Amino acid sequence: MKKLGFLLVMLVLASSAGWTEEVPTITAIMENGPNEHRINVVFLSEAYVASQRETYFNDVAVATEGLFNFTPFKEYKNYFNVYAIWAASQDSVLSIVARGEEPRTYFGQWGGLFAKDSEKGERVLRSFFPSSNPIVVVMLQNDDRVTAAGSKSGATSGGITVGTGRLHHDSSIPDVMYVGTVVHEFGHAFGDLRDEYDGTLTLESGQTERDFLSNAPFINITTETNRDRIRWKHWLDPDTPIPTPWSLVLEFSDNGIGSYTHTSDYAEKVGLFAGAYSFSNGWYRPKLNCAMRGERAWGEEQLPFCEVCREALVLEIYRHVDPTAEVGVTIGDTVTVFSINPPAPTDHNLKIQWLVDSLVVPNQTSNQLKVTDTGIGYGRHTVMVQVVDTTEFVRKDAEGLLLRSLEWRPVVFYPQPDFSGDGKVDFDDFFLFADAFGRAKSPITERYDLDWDGAIDFTDFFLFADAFGK
Repeated sequence: MKKLGFLLVMLVLASSAGWTEEVPTITAIMENGPNEHRINVVFLSEAYVASQRETYFNDVAVATEGLFNFTPFKEYKNYFNVYAIWAASQDSVLSIVARGEEPRTYFGQWGGLFAKDSEKGERVLRSFFPSSNPIVVVMLQNDDRVTAAGSKSGATSGGITVGTGRLHHDSSIPDVMYVGTVVHEFGHAFGDLRDEYDGTLTLESGQTERDFLSNAPFINITTETNRDRIRWKHWLDPDTPIPTPWSLVLEFSDNGIGSYTHTSDYAEKVGLFAGAYSFSNGWYRPKLNCAMRGERAWGEEQLPFCEVCREALVLEIYRHVDPTAEVGVTIGDTVTVFSINPPAPTDHNLKIQWLVDSLVVPNQTSNQLKVTDTGIGYGRHTVMVQVVDTTEFVRKDAEGLLLRSLEWRPVVFYPQPDFSGDGKVDFDDFFLFADAFGRAKSPITERYDLDWDGAIDFTDFFLFADAFGK
């Protein structure tokens, strides 16, 4: 079983007064398979008072619908489960502000980043998910502020805070930036993606990417300008210049309000665009615009993840979900059924191939294979299934995550040791067996190796004795 890890999204919304101490309860929002074979998104309520239970679940629904209508989570929603844990707090944001004191919220996280080692949070999570696949914890923090931060640490853990706010304290609808913020912060905590927005920082002379790295290289930003060494070179068209030019254009609306628009002749291409990681120079991003551009990409028309970020997210999904993990074997008198139950992408089918003794079984591309004893013959065999995701979202799969295989080693025994072929197991068969006893296994003597362990020995004799006279 994989080590429990969790990623956190803390979403900040508004509330009103009232409180009753409760034992946390959990509600399934979206279930697509066993928890141990899915990525489990778990919402937590924070600074929601007892009377705001409906508001909390509405916020959960809005976030869930928004996230799983967004590529690539939309295409791979069947690889996720979603749950909501409800626990009322004593304080709402209004009562907290009015008192000017420390908040009396259930998890004690109001107003700050979620602590991954929070004993209470860990205790609640483990009570419902003692040993399941990585958990993406989405803490809805009921507030009216707009803040956001997120990071990933290790293979299956990380922390995110997202403060989306409401237009008014009594509003039942989250801010329009709510879903966009969830998507952006998921990119950080789940995919280990970096911010692609530029800023006022400048790279000092001689500084390189290595001066900023603590672990693996950054996925979606780089200081590298040599085309052959850019990590996303497999997405670059030969005619795209490196670095890739872009500019800001000031445009005015009908009411005279001006705003800057990013423009480039290569806006639809993957390239090497200057400005990322809050640096105005020295750091580069793959696309002119992307969900990881931060607030420049938020709003009612959320920009998609670029090809590089999208690929990273799909690969991360397959690091935690194995399409061959759910299996079954049904053994009949003469027919054995091998089966798998892989999650299905919503926009395409997985490619499934079955092999028996290393030979491809023609016209068998379904989730199960029926094998008859007479069809494969007596003896030891191998049955293998291969599952491949041929998605266009991934061009480079260095870890082989999109190809999974599973192998069984069935043994088809002789139905009766009637070696003489006279329809009964008698002394004629015994003398034939005795003559082969202890001899090396060969094509002539292999039928006397009744347990197919490579030796004709007393184990085979006892199997023969059990069938004698039948």
